Amino acid sequence: MNIFIMLPAIVVMIGLYFITIGLWELRAGVDRKKYVTYMFTGLVLLLLVPTLFGPLLMMFSN
Repeated sequence: MNIFIMLPAIVVMIGLYFITIGLWELRAGVDRKKYVTYMFTGLVLLLLVPTLFGPLLMMFSN
């Protein structure tokens, strides 16, 4: 299996992991800076990176 096919799925799973860790950090209520960092990183990985990998996937799949 080509790595470019698996890469968006892996990035989405890592993004969801960071969002989960961010929500857990918010629940603990100790460090809000960590919460913001985890949530921002997770949302970027979840929303922005797969959008950028779409054209790359199409370019290398031919």
